[in-house]
Amino acid sequence: MYTNEMKRSIRTIKAPKEFKIDILDYDTFLTVQFYESQWRHYNDSERFQCIQYLSKVKAILESLGARVALDPILDVKYKQ
Repeated sequence: MYTNEMKRSIRTIKAPKEFKIDILDYDTFLTVQFYESQWRHYNDSERFQCIQYLSKVKAILESLGARVALDPILDVKYKQ
């Protein structure tokens, strides 16, 4: 499902402040993963830019026929 056309289209938009995402292909849908360990260090303005970026990525993928889910990854361990 995740095609070369999708990859090229995603690369045309610039990620804010080294914001990393992973796109996983589950045959019938895609997930766009982003990571709490990065997210937690951004201020509100930077988070807003990341949200706009995620929205653009999702819209591009959907415009090319994919079903897309955003998937935040909670990769920070907290003491209980």
